[in-house]
Amino acid sequence: MDLKQGTRVEYDIQTLKGKGTVVGVAVVDQPICGKCYIVQPDEPIRNEVYDYTHFVAWEIQLKTI
Repeated sequence: MDLKQGTRVEYDIQTLKGKGTVVGVAVVDQPICGKCYIVQPDEPIRNEVYDYTHFVAWEIQLKTI
């Protein structure tokens, strides 16, 4: 899978599930996992423990919508 910037995705990473937009690539192709993409979620995920607006997800954790 080769997702471009602006691609809409659904993500499922343990307890973090939802929809968002791909905004970049963090790691290029790794065996089994594929690429690691930077995702901007539709719903804010920022809190006291995770003080960031974006996160990364392996391509196997993403589904294009």
